[in-house]
Parts: sequence; structure tokens; C-alpha cells
Amino acid sequence: MITELPLYNKILILFIDLIAIWLAIIVYNSNRKGKLNKIFLEMIVLMFFWVNFAYLARLIGQQSPDLGLIFLKIAWSASPFLFVLLYFLVVFYLNKEKSYSILSKIIFLSGLIVSLITIFTSLVVKEMEFVGINLTIIYGEGMFPFLGIVFFFMCAPLYLLFKEYIKCQPKERIKIEYLLIGIFIFYLANIIFGMVFPIFLKVVHLYWIGDYSVIFLLGFTAYAIVKHELFDIKVVLTSIFVSLIAILLALDALLFTEVFSIQILKGVALLIFLIFGHMLIESVFGEVKRRKELEKLSRAKTEFISMASHQLRTPLTAIKGYSSLILEGTYGKTEVKQKRVFKNIFVSTERLLKIVNDLLNISKIELGKVELEKEPVRIENLIDSVYQEMKPQAQEKGLKLIWQKPKQDLQEINIDSLKIRQAIFNIIDNAIKYTEKGSITIKIQNLTSKIQIVISDTGIGFTEDEKHRLFELFVRGRAGIDTFVEGTGIGLNVARKFVELHGGKIRAESQGKDKGAIFYIELPVR
Repeated sequence: MITELPLYNKILILFIDLIAIWLAIIVYNSNRKGKLNKIFLEMIVLMFFWVNFAYLARLIGQQSPDLGLIFLKIAWSASPFLFVLLYFLVVFYLNKEKSYSILSKIIFLSGLIVSLITIFTSLVVKEMEFVGINLTIIYGEGMFPFLGIVFFFMCAPLYLLFKEYIKCQPKERIKIEYLLIGIFIFYLANIIFGMVFPIFLKVVHLYWIGDYSVIFLLGFTAYAIVKHELFDIKVVLTSIFVSLIAILLALDALLFTEVFSIQILKGVALLIFLIFGHMLIESVFGEVKRRKELEKLSRAKTEFISMASHQLRTPLTAIKGYSSLILEGTYGKTEVKQKRVFKNIFVSTERLLKIVNDLLNISKIELGKVELEKEPVRIENLIDSVYQEMKPQAQEKGLKLIWQKPKQDLQEINIDSLKIRQAIFNIIDNAIKYTEKGSITIKIQNLTSKIQIVISDTGIGFTEDEKHRLFELFVRGRAGIDTFVEGTGIGLNVARKFVELHGGKIRAESQGKDKGAIFYIELPVR
């Protein structure tokens, strides 16, 4: 006859086992060859021995004391080596295996010896007896040395984590905090319910709480391992969905089905579901992995563009500067034909330098290296400076550049003036490029909680299909390609990103091809 344990105990042990299997699948799939991942799987195995054999000892110990005692010793022998594996996981997690090689050998050998002594002798666990359904352990003479050694195993990973935590950068501390949270919950539960209560206060009916708290350690550890690899919301939701259904199916088969043949059928159904559930999680992992690889490639591309832009900007600036000096006569008088050539060099270099600067801005934004230097600015003064700079370019093309200044002064807004100026410049420059005749008009409106800048032109416009991709990088409309070959598809993207960095919005409207375009830049007042 088997001791009837409370229903919550049965549910909890099943729940913990399934969650542990789920975590093992996640960590294993994130990196099948990683040392951390292998240590974590070994921790899962020891957790199964610790939690399940302790449960079995309570379940059958009253009817089979000898077998129950063996199960209990197996559970206790697994606990010190779980702490040993936790130490090694921390060492590898911090990349400190060479720094603590001697300590690692001492801890490994000590853990192995303690585990063997616990399972094969009566020095730690001597006997067990039951008071009702509550199991009471009679400890051997080696219990306090055992606790001292285990306490040392517990302190070693904490020492390494806190030592690294103090000296590492703030951004790196979050990686350590995941481990610390899981370890703290696990240690606290085991000290209170696994040591203080049963050994010193003789309260034995709650020590299972310490055993089951291992799931917090495994959960936070799994998250720390895969945090920067594949831990994605899709994986989480899919895994939780599969786990919950598996738990419900298992509970139905074990607790709510009395006919043995039906239990077998439901068990087969559960097995089939777990196989297909594993395949589903694998497919989601594959999708996330491919996306992460694409993100890495995209970041590498962005870093290359940033490096290339830096390298190109220096010689281009020199070419532009020397061309300007020659045109000004600094190096002597130049003939008309020579001036024409150097002017072409100057204009072409200036255009190329603008493209390089735009590429550099884009790469900085995508790499998260852009910092806003905000200050109170009168936006009408900023627009006026852009207008004065762009007016000659419009006149050279035979266009009217109209600046409708507000009749009243607008309130100052807190912005990075250089970046917002660049955004406005790019929009007006784009309007001049794609307008063959007519005018470009600039006006500004003070709305309730935002400033709205409106730039309209009488140019080639765009279609509804082109509208949705207008601000994407390296994208140009069909009409733009046909009429202006020097466009790059960079300027509008830079303008959008600079405006959005300020919490603003940018959009464009057009009635269609050859019907002009209107661009709206909205910036928050506060």
C-alpha cells in the first residue's frame, strides 16, 4: 500500500518535472555545444534525482522503509553536487574557469566525496520515520560537517557573482542579476525549510518547499543563459502553451481517470502530443534563430557603413576644402576653364560628402549611438536659416522658394537644432530635386501640443503605393527615378529618424503623379 500524499503535492511534482523538461529543451536548443548549456542539463538531471526521489521516499517509505531510506539518500546525495554544478555554471558564465582552476578542482572532488558518503553511509542520513504522512529524518554524526561543506558550496558562486558584479559595467550587471535572483530564492527557501525548520525546530512537514524551490533557480538560470541568444516572446508563449496542455493531459490521466486501460490510452496521447509539441517549439526556435542571424548581418552591415563613411569623409572634406581655396584664388590666379573644372569638383564633392554624412547618420541611429543635445530653440529662426541656404539652389533651377513666416512669435521648443535642421533641409532639398517648375512653400502652425511644419511643392508627386515606402532607406519612386537620376533614397529616411528621435512624426500626402506633394513635420512642444 502506498501513502496517500496531498493532491497539491502530486500536482506540484508533476508541474515541476514538466517545467524542468521545458527549460531543458529551451536551453539545449539555444546552443547544443555550449558548456553552459551542458552544465544546465546536468543540473536538470540532478534536480530530478533530488526532487523526485525525495517525493518517492515520502510516498512509499511508510510501507517500505528500507527502499524509502535508499530513495532519501539518493535525494540527499544529489543536493550537494547540484550546488557544485551551480558553482561551475557561474564560473563558465563569467568566463573565469582559468582564474579559479584550483578552487574548481577542490570543489569538484569535495562534492563527489560528500555525495558518495551520503548515499553509501549513514553518516548524514541515518534513519527515517513517519508521523502520520509526515516524514522525519534521523540524522547521522556527519550532518553538521555535511551542512558546513554544502554551505561552502553555496557561498562560492555567490562570492564570484558579487565580486564580478561590483566591478563590471552597469549594462553587464543585468546578466548577473538574473542568476542572483534565482539563487537567492533557492537558497532562502532551502535554508529556512530544508535546514532551520527540520534540523533545529523539528518542523518537518514543510521541507518539500525547499526541494521544489529549485525550479526558481533553474528558471532564472535558463533565462540568464539564453537571454542574449534565443529567448524570444514567441518561444516563451509557444513553450508555455505546450507545457500547460501537457500538464492538463497528464493530470487527467493520473488523477481523474480510474480505468487503467483508459490511462494507458491517455498516456499514449500525451506522448504523441509531447512529440508534436517538441517539433512545434523546434520550428519556432528555427524561426527566431534565423531572425537573430539576420539581425547580426544587418548590424555588421551597419557597422561597415559607419566605418566606410568615416574613412571617406576625411579625404572628401580635404578635396572640397582645397577646391574652395583654389576657386577663391588662395593659390594664385586661375583661368576661366580651370575655375569651371574646380567648381564641378567642388559641387560633386559637396554632393558626395552629403551622401556620406547621411549614411553616417543612419548607421549611428541604427547602432544606437546618436545622442540628442537639446536646447530651447525658436523653430521659425531655424527654418529661416534653412530657407536662406536653400534659396539660391531653388532660384538656379527656376523655382520659387516661399517662406510664409508666422505673424506672431512661436514659443520655444526643446530640440537638437542641428538634427531638426538637417531633417527640414532634407525635405526641402528633396522638394527642389523633384520639382521641375512652380514653387516650394514652407509654413508653420502652432497646434495645441505640437508644432507643425508644412512643406508643399508642385513637383512630380507620388502614387498611393509609393507613399507607404517613401521614408524607407534606399527607396525611390518610379517617377523620381525617371526624372532625377542623382537621388539616393537616403535623405527622407534620415529626416524621419531624426524627427522620431524627438518623439515627433513625419508624413507625406499627394494627389498622385504630377500633382505635387505635401510633407508634414510634427514636433511636440514639451
